[in-house]
Amino acid sequence: MSDLIVEQEANLLKLTLNRPEQLNALSKELISGLTEAVVGVTENSSARAILITGAGRGFCAGADLQGDKLANRREKVEGQMMAGVNRLITAIREVPVPVIIAVNGAAAGAGCGLALSGDITIAGRSAKLLTAFSRIGAVLDGGMSWSLTHKIGPARATAMAMLGDHKISADTAKEWGLIWDVVEDEDLEATSLALAHRLANGPTTALGLIKRQIAHAQNGSISDAVRFEAACQGQAFRTEDFLEGVKAFQEKRAANFKGK
Repeated sequence: MSDLIVEQEANLLKLTLNRPEQLNALSKELISGLTEAVVGVTENSSARAILITGAGRGFCAGADLQGDKLANRREKVEGQMMAGVNRLITAIREVPVPVIIAVNGAAAGAGCGLALSGDITIAGRSAKLLTAFSRIGAVLDGGMSWSLTHKIGPARATAMAMLGDHKISADTAKEWGLIWDVVEDEDLEATSLALAHRLANGPTTALGLIKRQIAHAQNGSISDAVRFEAACQGQAFRTEDFLEGVKAFQEKRAANFKGK
């Protein structure tokens, strides 16, 4: 049985973490499979959106503390992180298509980082987010020092990281701005698939540019932002999808975007 289920449904690439007995803990093989699938969209793929979710009752329990024998990696962990989970999170942030994360159940440690790495994250009502690192004498990884600080501010980010034992409910995560929406558990699959297919059939270049704009704005001034907006708008206006979008608006019909 593969650790990762890869399915392409029309323009949508669906990636399902498939280690349910280990609560989808991130083995080396699972991280590698996820990364290669995401990078493959940039290099050569017809996919125009990515949906990531977990099999079974949990989204992702974080690093595989048993299988990877974490305590024996102390001298190598920095390099392994850069080649492993850091490469995965960076790939998700840089892939030029929308990434939707559907969080079913618990997302802990690096699994929480993965849950927060997408462009739009939806959680089932029973989902919980947990940092947990400090409980074993470790620190934030999976991009969470950045994502938590930017999403909820340093006060909440620090408390979550240092205390490490406070499970953030899906409703609280939405209230704080960590995720986009919460739905009933039984509706999560259908809701996330519908949203993912909607984005997969959207104006792909424009959506990728919006993704870049949001990332750019995290670290720049308003003057930097407006210059970047102008540059991105110049690219968007040159696409076939823009011409189709304007024509559809004028004709009062739904646009038929081709991702070009």
